[in-house]
Amino acid sequence: MTRSRAILAAASIAAATALLVAACDDDPPATPSPEPTATSSSAEASPSPTSTAVDVAPERPKEMDDDGPAGAEAAAVYFLELDDYIMKTGDTAEWEAMSGSACGFCDARLEQARTIAERKDKFEGGDTEARAVHTYEQDSTTGIWPIDVETSEKPWAITDSDGKEIASQGALVATSRVEVARKDDEWVIVGVVNDQER
Repeated sequence: MTRSRAILAAASIAAATALLVAACDDDPPATPSPEPTATSSSAEASPSPTSTAVDVAPERPKEMDDDGPAGAEAAAVYFLELDDYIMKTGDTAEWEAMSGSACGFCDARLEQARTIAERKDKFEGGDTEARAVHTYEQDSTTGIWPIDVETSEKPWAITDSDGKEIASQGALVATSRVEVARKDDEWVIVGVVNDQER
């Protein structure tokens, strides 16, 4: 065999081996992907939505429709659970509707909520859960139901518009005496006396 034939045979064997190895490859041959095309879409111009916490007022309990002790208890609990809501939102309509004309506690908390809103401060935390722990007999002369209500309040803080903390309180469990009465077929809060004030 001549030298040129040997080179040709070796080259043929190498080419055949390369083809055989390529044929055994499990990967499919690469196909070119289509080029992306520009489309106009209104979605490109709109920013993605962001989630914002929304403070929701506690639900008015149906027991407040009762004009007896169950209604008085429900009104007392509901009123105290409105407290952190009015501080966070400045929405005081329900608070004002339930506040008796001589209720100093009601007026003080209302003033605090208005101050926070006017100064554009921020009230954070303070979620309150309340439960009636004892209901006394209704005063036959005044029609007032005295009710002891236990509140569990989470820590809260008030910050100014620059984010500087101006007031705060840790978690608190307290019992208040809430005096509730009927006026024009609605429950009103006559007064609230906290533990430390009794």
